[in-house]
Amino acid sequence: MSDVPFTPEPPSPVPPPPPPPTAPATQEFDFVKPFSFVFDDPRWVNKILLGGLFYLAGFLLVGWFFILGYVAQLMRNVILGQPRPLPEWDNLSDYFGEGALLFAVGFVWMLPIFALVGIIIVPAIVSGALDAHHTAAAQAASFMTAGVTAVFSCLMVPLGLAVTVFLPASFLFVVVERRFGAAFEFARIWAFIRNNLANYLLAVVVYLIARFLAGFGIALCCIGVVFTGFWSFLITGYAFAQTYRLATTPR
Repeated sequence: MSDVPFTPEPPSPVPPPPPPPTAPATQEFDFVKPFSFVFDDPRWVNKILLGGLFYLAGFLLVGWFFILGYVAQLMRNVILGQPRPLPEWDNLSDYFGEGALLFAVGFVWMLPIFALVGIIIVPAIVSGALDAHHTAAAQAASFMTAGVTAVFSCLMVPLGLAVTVFLPASFLFVVVERRFGAAFEFARIWAFIRNNLANYLLAVVVYLIARFLAGFGIALCCIGVVFTGFWSFLITGYAFAQTYRLATTPR
């Protein structure tokens, strides 16, 4: 036997523990992008100019059909995550058809407000006519019609607020599904708003800011409001489409 002492090998180093799993990055509502995405497109000037011309044609009603159809295509591009979602003005027949559909949706949603305005105006006219007669009966009738007008006037604010909140989500469902009936599936619409309330309210804020910015076109010899008005449609469409994309993107 050998007299050389046995030396055991040192133990192999223990590997470091694996790093903790990184949580997937959650997407958040980009408040700036709705205002800036237009300028990422190299052809944005031409597209805005053409959109402004259709906005000007809105005075003849038909221009709104093209604008609404164009914004619908923009919204689908945003939902699909396209880096440059601003569409070309190359599919006018489809824009017109879809815009007419969205216009009809908006008209139906506004019918309760139109009806309420009529209910307010008619008693007001009757009350004014009765004021010309100074009999006791005429004065009593005038007082009653004035009361009816006041009651229904109080309903105008909550009704207008409800339309402002629900109509964008209604448009979203029609744009995604291309179905008129999708605009009036109130349970689905309310569930979508409730489940995405924070982002949806941010989109509403963007819409209000866009409306404010549209007025700056008046400073550009008035005609500028045509182009800033069209731009405000694009801002609003992007904001609500972003809300829908975030709601349907796996986290």
